[in-house]
Amino acid sequence: MRIALAALLLLAAACNDVVTCDNETADVGPICLPSLLAPQIQSVIEVQELCGKGCSGTPSCTALWNGGRVVLDVTQDVCTDSTTGSCIDLGCQQRVMRCALPPLDPGEYTLAAPGAPVQLLRVGAGGQSSCRFADADGGVQ
Repeated sequence: MRIALAALLLLAAACNDVVTCDNETADVGPICLPSLLAPQIQSVIEVQELCGKGCSGTPSCTALWNGGRVVLDVTQDVCTDSTTGSCIDLGCQQRVMRCALPPLDPGEYTLAAPGAPVQLLRVGAGGQSSCRFADADGGVQ
């Protein structure tokens, strides 16, 4: 009787698997930066994730002004069900997200992003307000 009850409890537990999710930092790969950004307006750049887990949430990007530099906070929801075979079969995800940068005065700034080398942001008159990746078809990813 004990064995049957234990087996029933195990079976019930297996049917009640709870999927939990955590918001995790996502490393980035390429960052689309123009040679010069427009000053004193909010600019938008695109960032590609380096290698996201299959079935994970699309990353989001927030740009923060921190100690004289711009820091990209790139996060995504990763759930426990991302370890299933169908999610693993999706392989490395390299989705593109947009990051709104704070208005910056003319000058040079450090840009830091998780998993990426530090880059230089140049801001000045005649600069662009955005940068987007172009795909092979001439459109935007």
